[in-house]
Amino acid sequence: MKDFLPKLTVLLTLAWPTSLEQVVAQEKDMPELLPISHVLGQEFWSSPRFIRSFVGDYGFRAGIEPKVDRKEQDLLRKVVSQAQNDHVAAIQTLQKEIKQESSAALDFTLATLHFQNGELTRAAQGYRVTIGKFPSFLRAHKNLGLVLVQQGHFEEATEALLKAISLGENEGVAFVALGYCYLNQEKFASAENAYRAAILRNPDGRDAHNGLVNCLLETERHAEAVAMLDELIEKEPDQSFYWLSQTNAYVALGKPMKAAINLETLRRLDELDVRGYLLLGDLYHNLELPALALSTYQAALEKRGNLDVARFIRVAHILVDKGSYAEGFDYLDRIEAKFNQALTEENKLALLTLRARVSLARGQAEKADSFLASILQVRPNNGQALLMRGRYFWKKKKDFVEASFYFERAAKVEETTVDALVEHAQMLVAKSKYSEAVKLLERAQLLKPRDNVGRYLDSVRNVLRVKGG
Repeated sequence: MKDFLPKLTVLLTLAWPTSLEQVVAQEKDMPELLPISHVLGQEFWSSPRFIRSFVGDYGFRAGIEPKVDRKEQDLLRKVVSQAQNDHVAAIQTLQKEIKQESSAALDFTLATLHFQNGELTRAAQGYRVTIGKFPSFLRAHKNLGLVLVQQGHFEEATEALLKAISLGENEGVAFVALGYCYLNQEKFASAENAYRAAILRNPDGRDAHNGLVNCLLETERHAEAVAMLDELIEKEPDQSFYWLSQTNAYVALGKPMKAAINLETLRRLDELDVRGYLLLGDLYHNLELPALALSTYQAALEKRGNLDVARFIRVAHILVDKGSYAEGFDYLDRIEAKFNQALTEENKLALLTLRARVSLARGQAEKADSFLASILQVRPNNGQALLMRGRYFWKKKKDFVEASFYFERAAKVEETTVDALVEHAQMLVAKSKYSEAVKLLERAQLLKPRDNVGRYLDSVRNVLRVKGG
């Protein structure tokens, strides 16, 4: 029996985290990845390659595209001439002349003019009319697909682009757009195939490479992504997308130092945004470089950007969870000074909770209790505050009756039910009330089974069998 009780004490102090905050802290050790995604931006839509592929020369290929009679040829020459200086005039001229029986080539030209004038809905409708008249019109299917991509209608765009490819379309632009459609539908294998096909047709195409990087990251082929990005960075070291994507891959591979080096490179190039600073701070923190972590976190707070205060409160959590109490308290002060009037009631309560935790850890029990009292005055059912106040009365005041009162209240709050039951049981074990402790632990395990709580429960049962009571 004498040998067993010390082992139980070890379980009490080591096997079970003392609070829900410690459980959350364990989860926070995994840095938050940067929100990176490849989009087809203006650089793609306005590139000479895209314009040449989409607009062409307004000519039509005999045998595989609609026939145009002499009168329509004259009209098209006039319209094309007008379009050089005034798209609206060209559109008006063509609209007056198009009839139901007109060649699909006129509808195609009108749709293309609408596209060039920024009228995507009219352009899409025009291409549909064109296809209705001439179902095997390859360029109409392709252009419809490209317009639908810009509108975000990815499923319909996929069908149009696949139809164009089945009719013989072989340009990289169509395959890039198809890959982008699949990527947005989370069909990553299909997206990868399309992007690789685009790269074969245009080995220097940035959008195809960017899309392929996304596919590799989404399918968790991080090592392959790193290798590919090494090549891309060597060719285009000024592309921050490559550095950031490789950073995420390094984080996923458990290589924080390499990830930090990437972010430091971007910081020196003045290309690191506030999210990048926060990730760099997390990496330094996990590398146990507290001075670098704190300075980086402070730099992030100065930049702020458009991030919500909750992201910075998370940083304060990290500092406090790791025992950096002075730094954590200082960061809380900075958050309040920086955001000031923008703090919501929830934000203020979160900050008060952290201040209470720091005060408790520093042995400033009365100060901590004043913070907790302030929280409970606003939110009587704040589970975290109830739990911490129970801990305060148990460990600091040795008032077991008052501690039980707060543990029981915390157990009625869904967020803290299990933790309150376990901590209440721990207090009962300290008072040698093993039978009552077993009941609480059994209830906790019924609600949310945990291995460490299960081992603790077995130990308490063993003591109860040996000692009774």
